[in-house]
Amino acid sequence: MEKKPYHHKNLKNDLIEKGIELVNRNGINQLSLRKVAQACGVSHAAPYSHFSNKKELLQEMQLHITKKFTEVLENTVSQYRGTPMFLLEFGKVYVSFFIRHPQYFNFLFQQGNIQINLDIEKDNESDYQPYLIYKQQILKLLADANMTQSKKEDLIVALFAYVQGLTTLATMKNVHYAYKWEDKLADLIGIFNCEF
Repeated sequence: MEKKPYHHKNLKNDLIEKGIELVNRNGINQLSLRKVAQACGVSHAAPYSHFSNKKELLQEMQLHITKKFTEVLENTVSQYRGTPMFLLEFGKVYVSFFIRHPQYFNFLFQQGNIQINLDIEKDNESDYQPYLIYKQQILKLLADANMTQSKKEDLIVALFAYVQGLTTLATMKNVHYAYKWEDKLADLIGIFNCEF
């Protein structure tokens, strides 16, 4: 196989995407910079111009997915914030993103080390940014609701668990469903018809 020049402009992105693919196929323990380089068809030294070691590559892989996902969610927030459609659209976008990129979902939630704090009183810089966006937006929707803090927390966790569960089912290869997931998301998420 002819080696690609290691200075091409998309190498870092290619190494990250190939790393995610390899982790999903073989697990984190089988990942190495050498194997990622080989999969990208570049020299074994090429990844070291972007990552000092495997740990740094794994961190960049997680950051890469989180940035892409956060951007999609923030666009949805901008478009639907404060509207009755917000929850439905946010849920649809959440699940759809991972339907299009199941390798991202598997990496983040099975191999990654993201932190999610379900306590609504605490936000932490190390928390998973997409969950923080969700939590903050739901708290805004619930601001004037006649609910205890405990009930709000229960609702936030339950809605997130439902969407996370749908995403898990939609990205599992061994789950069979008579419908195309994206065609049914509005029905499945809208079944709660939450109004605050």
